[in-house]
Amino acid sequence: MTTDRLGVRHGAAALVAFVFAVLGASIGTQGILGPSEHLPGVLLSLVASVALFTAARWPRVATAVAIGCETAACSIGYLPTPLLLAPLMGCLYWLTAVGSVRAVAWWTGSAVAAVIVGSLTDTPTGGSLVLRTVGVALWLLPAVFAGRTTRARRSYLEVVRARAEDAERSRDDEVRHRVGEERLRIARELHDVVAHHLAVANAQAGTAEHLLDRRPDQARELLGALSTSTSSALRELAATVAVLRASDDDTPGETVPAPGLAQLGELVDPCRAAGIDVTVVGDPAPCLPWLVDLTAFRVVQEALTNVTKHAVEPAVTIALDRTGDTFCVEVVNTGARPGPVGAGYGLVGMRERALALGGTVVAGPVGPDRYAVTLAVPLTPWEGAR
Repeated sequence: MTTDRLGVRHGAAALVAFVFAVLGASIGTQGILGPSEHLPGVLLSLVASVALFTAARWPRVATAVAIGCETAACSIGYLPTPLLLAPLMGCLYWLTAVGSVRAVAWWTGSAVAAVIVGSLTDTPTGGSLVLRTVGVALWLLPAVFAGRTTRARRSYLEVVRARAEDAERSRDDEVRHRVGEERLRIARELHDVVAHHLAVANAQAGTAEHLLDRRPDQARELLGALSTSTSSALRELAATVAVLRASDDDTPGETVPAPGLAQLGELVDPCRAAGIDVTVVGDPAPCLPWLVDLTAFRVVQEALTNVTKHAVEPAVTIALDRTGDTFCVEVVNTGARPGPVGAGYGLVGMRERALALGGTVVAGPVGPDRYAVTLAVPLTPWEGAR
């Protein structure tokens, strides 16, 4: 709410309180007549109402001024009715709405005591003892209760607003977290799909160039395989981009099954064509849960990619072994160049895939000029996802 609207509301409340106080200064009851002069009561009511107008900004000062005015009015014989005490009731309301419990209790007790003392001061009219004592407390305490209710409601709204803001921040954090995970997944998929084919194509191109003069027929075969490798890279890249661009409203098109160890030959043959000696030990198409099968395929794919990029005249052995509840894949190559272990996005992606299934990937030297990548994945948690 704007400052101008608040000022209008406070001014209207002060005006209404002033009208009530003037009416209260002019009335009496049977056997209890107020002073014949109304001007002192009007002036005191005016001052108390002006204090009420400023109570929202300076509640303690306004309450002190209102207590003084009402005490003075009662001490000269005006009856302590709820009409006369309206400005003081308004000040106590604002004080209770913003003050602490201890401060509100002290100010309320002081106001009740001061007005009672003023009412019991000898006046020309005297008056009822109950009206001038118990009545004062009955008139002032409801204003305090109303202020406490307003304070409690305000506190409740602040808590609700804070919880809503926390929930909104949590949703934003969750969205950012999910977007980050999706970006990592996309980067991993693109790396696994494209890097392997391009690395093999690079090896095929280099071998073809080397054999072009001495063995043109073999070089021609390698160039044909090179075309196959680049076409596979483009096809898989197009499929990945199509999936990323598709929306929920799009009609699903032709889909390709997720690769697995049954397609291991498609990985091995281009490497052999590029001059790499690859040997597969174990069942090349074991019956595995599809998540484990896909992860094993990607790990072998990345290991072969690293061989084509980093090894010198390598001989690669791919060992597939299922022992009880664990499936293991080990890719060992000779001719590995010395270098840092565990560097590069490929190894990071392999470890992320294995960790997602509760497995492990160990990559590093296992002897002179030998480098091994070993994947171990438990099968029991994924037996239902075939």
